[in-house]
Amino acid sequence: MTTIRVRISPAGAVTIDVVGGQGPSCSTITKTLQEALGPVAQESLKPEFVEAQVTHHDTISH
Repeated sequence: MTTIRVRISPAGAVTIDVVGGQGPSCSTITKTLQEALGPVAQESLKPEFVEAQVTHHDTISH
């Protein structure tokens, strides 16, 4: 399950944190929030961002 945490500091700085997401989907999830809040001052990517989403394919041949 993916969770979005939004923190607002007393100075008004907003931090958006995606928990449980992997890869570029994190940026897609937060895009609307980022657009609504204005320019991004700093972006830091967690290790999960570079992890490939695992897709499992089975091939059966006769």
